[in-house]
Amino acid sequence: MIIAKTLEEMLKQLGHDNILKCRAKEEAIKVIEANDIELAILDINLSGEHEGIELGKHCQNLGIPYFFLTSYSDHKTILEAKQAKPGNYVIKPFTPEEILVAIELTLMHQQSDANEKVKKAVDVFKLSTREAEILRLIFQRLSYQEMADLLFLSLNTIKYHLRHIYTKMGASSKQEIIQRIEYVWSQEV
Repeated sequence: MIIAKTLEEMLKQLGHDNILKCRAKEEAIKVIEANDIELAILDINLSGEHEGIELGKHCQNLGIPYFFLTSYSDHKTILEAKQAKPGNYVIKPFTPEEILVAIELTLMHQQSDANEKVKKAVDVFKLSTREAEILRLIFQRLSYQEMADLLFLSLNTIKYHLRHIYTKMGASSKQEIIQRIEYVWSQEV
């Protein structure tokens, strides 16, 4: 609990204010699926088992960038964690600088992967150039208003293109779109 509070304070100092905490895998899955998560920091050892690795695989399937923050440094656990493809692996105790680096590298890796995944989805679902731009922004988890501001479009124009994207991809939410992209990527790679 002390580590969670310390981490929360560090994250707030780094400018991250919307912090959600969970103690168990089932609770974390509910939180992840009910919210638009930008980044997950996972402990490998939840409830006395390596449930964090399973949770990491779940995040990977949903396209949510994440890294492990753990006290485990043994070779077997690291190999097991690698299978989940985290953005980073930080061993406790940690410094604010290590957390900052882990966050930045995790998001950087997610972004480079995202560009390749979006390119593949654009081809598979036959999206227009504008739809491809919006799809990239969806994958970056921007709000509709942020998309409109960034592309110098009205909110209604963004929603118009989103309806077309949803129809072409057979999705009804941003999270479903990300899942479809992840699915296409897993089938094509």
